[in-house]
Amino acid sequence: MDGTQTAGAVREEIGDLYFVPRGPQPLRVLAIEAHALLPGLLVRLPAARVTAVTRFDGLGLPASLAGRVSLVHADTRVQAPPLPKGSYDIILAPHALTEALDPYDTLLALSRLLTDVGRLATAFLNVRCCDVLAGLQAGEFPFRAQRLYAKAEVVRLLNDALFKEITFAPGAQAAAPRGAAFRACGFDDTSHDLTTRVWLVRADRSTGAVAALKSLYTKETRAELARVLHRIEYGVRAEENIERLQALCTREGIFRDYLEDFVREVVTHPARLSGIIERLRLT
Repeated sequence: MDGTQTAGAVREEIGDLYFVPRGPQPLRVLAIEAHALLPGLLVRLPAARVTAVTRFDGLGLPASLAGRVSLVHADTRVQAPPLPKGSYDIILAPHALTEALDPYDTLLALSRLLTDVGRLATAFLNVRCCDVLAGLQAGEFPFRAQRLYAKAEVVRLLNDALFKEITFAPGAQAAAPRGAAFRACGFDDTSHDLTTRVWLVRADRSTGAVAALKSLYTKETRAELARVLHRIEYGVRAEENIERLQALCTREGIFRDYLEDFVREVVTHPARLSGIIERLRLT
């Protein structure tokens, strides 16, 4: 799934922190080649536990960030940083796509570092921007050390790297008249693509619906609930597992709306359980 926020729907000037939330949550954040963004990141998330990664050996942290940010030296273009998988709520990596040696490998490595409801905030240079197209008309393409992408290609890469929900927002813009000239030649300009130099990207490991389901109960509770539901679905000691389902819902305080949403997301044949859910004593 992907979505695009139009220029009219966001601030006139937006930057690499646009898809980083604000709030008091003690989120675990990985910031890759994003030293300049760390002060702003900590303003948005003052309780965040931040790990900064850079490939530049001589680059340290300013004294103002001491004790608030840990530093790891690693070249994420070459290999995944030496960090535990499934550990981060947010990865802020504004140059990950632009500097990637192998975009798929880079995105898959970042995906594995996120929790199952984690989020990647990144950006890319738009190959369909009118400035790039005008340069090609003139026989110029001055992007030797940078990768450029079309949005459709980024969606494919992120889907292949196991991201489920993708949102774009327009960053730096080119001059509108030049974009109009290419539009008049028949170039598609959905969401002002022709005048967008940089697209900001939010890629989530789960859809919004699944993320909401996972936020209410522990991983162990959800796993047990899924096991019991699958056994009921396929008639494995059905009455015994219906009793187990009732006991689990009572013990964990699972309410009817949650259970119905969970069934729709997890069960292959939800209609088989509709009558059974009606029998349960739920709030």
